[in-house]
Amino acid sequence: MAKYRVLQGIDYPPNKRAEIGDVIEDLPATAIKWLLESGAIEDSSKPANKVEEPKPEPSIEPVVEAPVEAEVIEEEAPATTDEDE
Repeated sequence: MAKYRVLQGIDYPPNKRAEIGDVIEDLPATAIKWLLESGAIEDSSKPANKVEEPKPEPSIEPVVEAPVEAEVIEEEAPATTDEDE
C-alpha cells in the first residue's frame, strides 16, 4: 500500500486525524488525488523537497592601495605696489 507524508493537518474518515510530518497509508483512494494536488500530502516514496543551501561565494580579498600624498602648493602673497599703500 502507498504511503503519504502529511504536509498540513488533515481529518479523514473514519474519524482520523493526521498532523504535519505523519506518514499514513490508510487514506481513502478517492481523496488521494485531490490531497496531492492541493499540497496537503506528498508521496513518501519520493525524496522530500530539500531547500538547497546557497553555495558560498568565493572570497575576494579587498584591494588596499597605499594612500597618495597630495602635493602641497603654497600660494605666493600678492606683490604689493606703491599704489596699494
